[in-house]
This record gives sequence, structure tokens and C-alpha cells, in this order.
Amino acid sequence: MKETIKKIFDESMAIRSFTNTVLERDIEDYLYQYISHIPYFQEHSDYFGMYEIKGDFHQRRVNWALVNNAVEDTVILFHHHDTVDVEDYGNLKDYSLENEALKEKLKKSEVKDEVLDNINSGEWIFGRGSCDMKSALALQLGVVEKFSQKQGQKVNVLYLSVADEESYSQGMRAAVELLYDLKEKFHLNYILAVDSEPFESDKEQEKGLHIGTVGKLMPVVVTQGVLSHMKEPLKGMNAISLLAKITSKIDLNPSLSEKVHAEQSPLPSWSYMRDLKEAYDVSTALKAAGYFSVLHLERSPKEIMKIIRCLCEQAVDEFYDNYFELQNFFGEEHSIAKPKVLFYEELLQLCAEKKGFENFVLKMNDRAREDLKKGKSYQDITIDNVQKVLEFYDKKDAIVVLAIAPPYYPSMNCRNLEGSAVSIEKVIEVYRDFLKSNYDYTLRVEEFFMGICDISYCALEREPKEYEAVIESMAVPKDLYHIDFEKLKTINVPGINLGPWGKDLHKLTERVFEKDMLDTVPEFLMYLLEHIDFIKR
Repeated sequence: MKETIKKIFDESMAIRSFTNTVLERDIEDYLYQYISHIPYFQEHSDYFGMYEIKGDFHQRRVNWALVNNAVEDTVILFHHHDTVDVEDYGNLKDYSLENEALKEKLKKSEVKDEVLDNINSGEWIFGRGSCDMKSALALQLGVVEKFSQKQGQKVNVLYLSVADEESYSQGMRAAVELLYDLKEKFHLNYILAVDSEPFESDKEQEKGLHIGTVGKLMPVVVTQGVLSHMKEPLKGMNAISLLAKITSKIDLNPSLSEKVHAEQSPLPSWSYMRDLKEAYDVSTALKAAGYFSVLHLERSPKEIMKIIRCLCEQAVDEFYDNYFELQNFFGEEHSIAKPKVLFYEELLQLCAEKKGFENFVLKMNDRAREDLKKGKSYQDITIDNVQKVLEFYDKKDAIVVLAIAPPYYPSMNCRNLEGSAVSIEKVIEVYRDFLKSNYDYTLRVEEFFMGICDISYCALEREPKEYEAVIESMAVPKDLYHIDFEKLKTINVPGINLGPWGKDLHKLTERVFEKDMLDTVPEFLMYLLEHIDFIKR
């Protein structure tokens, strides 16, 4: 199995599969060809294939393969096959996919002593995608090939390789429908899903396991002010000033961080903030926009947006009180009302009363589809559409609009899932005992994978309607960003992250601990599959 994994790794590393590009199709073709040459799948050609991602402009696919032992219980092994690009390698770009050549170049560069030690040890493989995520691709596919040679096993294995995890997770969101279809077609009962994202650690003797994943919500704030000449700023209201106050109130605000099972989610952080002027003039800014990420553990999207609205209203109150006092001090007339704070769906309801709104929305959505096809981001499309709706609303008042931009990742922790066929405590116990007895390693269990990953699309802790409200708050057409929450709830498989030790993800010194990829992780996965009864309730 080690030789198989190393072969797959070397071949897949050499294939560029940059996220959200047509290059991902190359790794998908490689996987399809590789799987088609495995003897088991040559005998069972209906047990593997490629599932088209509906509406994908790059025409990417989800690779899948099923080792079917004529039982219902099924373990899913899944990973993503896209990587971030290699622009950060600079003049080492040509060596970014070649482990040995890259290590020689890095030796001559200004890198940390720890990196040099890892290079000289010969225990680490360097290069873009080595850690995130070609090591997972290789070890999981190696396990599937080995498991396909076994007879009379008590569990099936379904292998998935998905696109786009580093961008919008189009692959895994499409895989929800594939999982549903395969479940129905082959009468499968999904009992556990294993992702193999790398874990980070300072200790060689310590391995990591995540039994849940953080959720991600991306709120968008668009502010509309009242125009004035720059020489008379108190006769208007600057949208930039209004947004700056809201940004300051929300950024790093502890009320948007949670502590669950002794783990703390990161503080909220803004990714983007700017005025929406298309050209310079001597007027104050009429509109401004920004967006930020909220990484959450157990709160529902509705609870999060309620907190954000409250913070926005506090910021508006503070802004307006100061603005009012300045007008008093400089003898200006109080002609501008306090800005209203509206959810995007509330703004839509106000506009729905106006003539021609349905036709306006159709044209707006058509433009959004064209913009996305040309490479515009979901975030920019969200901001554009909120602007257009504000223009259609045609009120000259100061307004704050709260929307949500894709992508959305639900949070999930295996402890919170009811009716699971496996005990997460038994999974932990079996992995800990395996590491101790075979390698004298220890196990560090973390409740949530904080790096954001596709485990979010394995199960739902709440009813689908609570998540569907998120899509309703998005200012992009539903056909451009879709999650089938009803089917996801039907699948509802506990998802864990069990991968190799890695360092410096998305950096030019990205690397993976070779022993974990070739030995520790695949050997445990094989052991787990062969002793599946050990983890059942």
C-alpha cells in the first residue's frame, strides 16, 4: 500500500489543479483513469464514475468509487483535489510542484531554521498541494484500492474527490446530491465520513483528530448616505463614515465569538471595506460596502445575524449622536434622519410594492449570471445587487443594508448529532489505542476544525428551514449558489477529520510528514474499516 500511495502522490502532485479553474478537470481525469485500472473497478464498472457539477462554468466533476460488499453500512472517505495557486512562490514557481528540486532551492533561501531542519531530515515532502491536499488524495485512494482486494468485509467504502474546496466548495455541495442518489441506488446507510485535511502540531509524537468543524457566515454591509459637497459635509451624510463606525463596532467584537466544549471560535474579521464610487469627484461618498467572516460553533445563522443587526444599530446610534452634536456645534440644520438598518430581504419586501419590480429582479439576476461567468466573485455580485435594489428603492435617506454572501458553511460537531450508528467516543478510543500500541504516539482531540472545510456538508444539527433562511438573505440568484439542505439532512452522516501532519498550509514552505501519509493514517483507516464493529453503538 505504501508504494501505491507514493505513486499516486507523485503523479497527482505533478498535476496543476488550481482552485476555481478549468485545471481542476486534469486531476479529475487522472483520478478517473487511475480508478478505471484498479482490478475491482474493471470488474464493476458501474461502481465508479464522475458526477457533473450542475451549472459549473468550468464543467468540473466529482470523482466517486464504491467498494460494495453487499451490505448497507458505508464509510465515506473524501477529500478535495484543488489547491491554491503558486503565485506566492515568486521566482521558485517553476519548482513549486517538485519536492526535491524545491528543497534544494529553499536551502539557498532565507527560511527558518525549523524549515531547514525538516528539509535535512528527509522526513518531509515539500511543494504546493503536498499538504493541502494531494497527500489526502493519495492515502485515501491507496486505502480504497487495498480495501477493494479484501473479501467479505462488513462495510462498504465510498470514495469521493471533490473540486473547489479552497474557493466555494462547489464540489462538495454537488456531492450532497450525488450521495443522496447513491444512497438510494445502492441502498447505502452512511455511518461515518472521514475527511483527511492535515492537522498542525509542534510534536512529532502527537497526532490530531477533529470531531467537528467550524461554520462560516459572511455578512455584507452596504451603507447609503446623503450626498453633499466636501466643503459642507454636515449637510449630507458620508456613507464611508457610516460604514467605518459599523466596521469599528464589529471588528474583533467578542460577542461574535463562541466558547463550546472549551474551544473558542476566532473573533470576527473584515476582509473588505471601501467606497463604491466609480470615479473621483468632490462629493462625499453616496455608498460604501464591506464584508467580514463570522466563524461560529453552535449558534444558528439567525442568532448570528440578530447580534450583527444589534451591533449595527448601536453603531448607527453612536454615529448619529455624534453627527447631531456636530450639527448643533456648527449651526447646521437637522434635515437628515437617523439611518435605518434593514436586512436585505426586508429591503426586497419594500421594493416588491413598487411597479416593475419583478422585471427588474429578472434583469438583475441575468446580469449576475453573466458577471459570475466572467469571473466576478460572489461577494462583488452581492454588493452590486444590493446597490441596484437600493437604486430601485429610490429613497434618498441614509440606509444600512445587511445581506449574506456565499460561501456558507454550517457548523457541525459529531456529539450533537442524534441517532448516529457510530459512537464518536469509540472512534476516539480506537484511534488513540491504535496510535499508542503501534507507534507510541499520543492523540490530541479537537472538537472543531477551525480551518473551514467540507465536513460542513456531511450533516445538519438543526432542521433544514433554519439553514434555508441563509439562502434567502443572499443577494445572488439561487441557481448560482445552492445547498440542498433537505437532502443533506437525509444523509446526516457524522464527519470527522483524520489526516496527516502538515505545516505551513498555503505558504511556499508547505509540507507534509511523509510517514503519516504513507503509514500512520492509511494503516489506521484500513484497521478501522476491517474492525468497523469496534465503533458502532
